[in-house]
Amino acid sequence: MDMTLLKGRVGGSGVYAEALLAALTGRTDVDVRAISAAGAGGFNTLRWMVSDARSAIRGAGVAVLHSPAFLAPLDATVPTVLTIHDLSVGRMPSGHPLEWRMYNRFLLPRLVRKAHAIITPTETTRKDVIVAFGLPPERVVATPLGIDRRFFGLPQRDRTSASREPVIVFPGPPIGRKNLDIVLRALSRAPVGSALSAARLEITGATSAGWPRYERWISDHGLQTRVTWLGALPFEELPNVYARADVLAYPSFLEGFGFPPLEAMATGTPVVASNATCLPEVLGDAALLVEPTDDAAFATAVESVLREPELRRRLSIQGAARAATFTWERCAEMTVEVYREVAGASMRRSKTA
Repeated sequence: MDMTLLKGRVGGSGVYAEALLAALTGRTDVDVRAISAAGAGGFNTLRWMVSDARSAIRGAGVAVLHSPAFLAPLDATVPTVLTIHDLSVGRMPSGHPLEWRMYNRFLLPRLVRKAHAIITPTETTRKDVIVAFGLPPERVVATPLGIDRRFFGLPQRDRTSASREPVIVFPGPPIGRKNLDIVLRALSRAPVGSALSAARLEITGATSAGWPRYERWISDHGLQTRVTWLGALPFEELPNVYARADVLAYPSFLEGFGFPPLEAMATGTPVVASNATCLPEVLGDAALLVEPTDDAAFATAVESVLREPELRRRLSIQGAARAATFTWERCAEMTVEVYREVAGASMRRSKTA
């Protein structure tokens, strides 16, 4: 089995590709090899899709080709599996570059139709993909993802004690669908004497220079001393960033899985998230879920976490237990089952041809 990887991929799809590859490599029932583009950038990616990937698998005895990060070869010569993480490019294109929007509109439907199986990270996304592309339900399989073990086992804080300056972490970058706006409004409107009025906000994955609209808004509303942009952090620093937070805010409008809230829960940090798309499926009752358009409900939920020690304790315990159920070993096991089905179906077709 070959897995196609693209250089320079970041974000959830890149985390998934690398973690799944590592889990598959540790198994004895599948022989997996990674192939990738010669380098980052549009030209290398296009050449990889058109010819390089096909050349890499030609004559190599490959049974199945898996493309785990949206992009796939245009004309693979072996049965293919394609992972679709979410439908955000089509539904909320803001924040996505032009080349991604063009790929999503003109090439992705063709690749989906040709794929022998589609993998999604959640059942919610699975149903969305079936409807969006008009696919037979049996061709689309949900394989829940895993959480890196570095987020578990950190020294636990005393969550019953309230912080004088509570820290809210917003995992960025703050593209439109991530809904940073509701967090900033909650800070700016917090009543005097409330826990929110003393809270500080840390934004990961971005700097203020890259988001001038937010920089102006923060300045206009007098929040400069209460908002810190942490920039793009190395992955290994994220567990400590999440663990030191009093609450992680994830009011996203659209997600395919949502790594940050589960990662924060693994460290014991309470989460306030939206009840949109797949987040209720992933987070269950281990987080506080609110409508992403309801400013009052969001502010009340965050205030409750910051004010109520028993609520913080419950969310910390339940969150860690919930996060522990998402493992890369289980994801790999379910993914191998997809490979077996695709390879077996291909063999059956060859015998009857």
